[in-house]
Amino acid sequence: MSSETYLQLRAFARLDGFRLGLFWVVSFALFIGYFTYPICGILWFGTILFTPFYVGMRTNSYSEQTEGHHISYGQAYAHSALTVFYASLILAIAQWAYFQYLDNGFLISQYAMVLTNQENKTMMEGMGYTSDMIDEILESLRSLRPIDLTLQMMWSNMVAGLIISITTALYVSFRH
Repeated sequence: MSSETYLQLRAFARLDGFRLGLFWVVSFALFIGYFTYPICGILWFGTILFTPFYVGMRTNSYSEQTEGHHISYGQAYAHSALTVFYASLILAIAQWAYFQYLDNGFLISQYAMVLTNQENKTMMEGMGYTSDMIDEILESLRSLRPIDLTLQMMWSNMVAGLIISITTALYVSFRH
């Protein structure tokens, strides 16, 4: 890959990553909204399912901009992975701001309610978790700082993006 091609790939991935990042910010807002409005959960799940298709569409669009309208698997993988990388950075900034300034422990308290719900507690004890272990999990969740939560979610998004990129790159490179 020439340096010009690489610069073009990065430019397209930045733009596509910015768009995907904004989409993920809306998705994250739907996830938070799910705890108050259950309909948001359906919409949030829909955004998760749409993500690989969006990345595939954007990588396909990038391939149509290249010379000969064809890109190799490596180029398609690099575009997909970089798109998700940039989107993860956008989402991480939004998540950090949310956890730092708006959340005030809301998300952790929602998880605590789920874990301490009698039905769920019985189920977890059936899976081998003791009450002390559940309390330790809750305590470790409560001790997380906004940056800790953000970094954990960012790395999860990046790893998922690397996995998604395998299939989207296959689709795009064999399509053309």
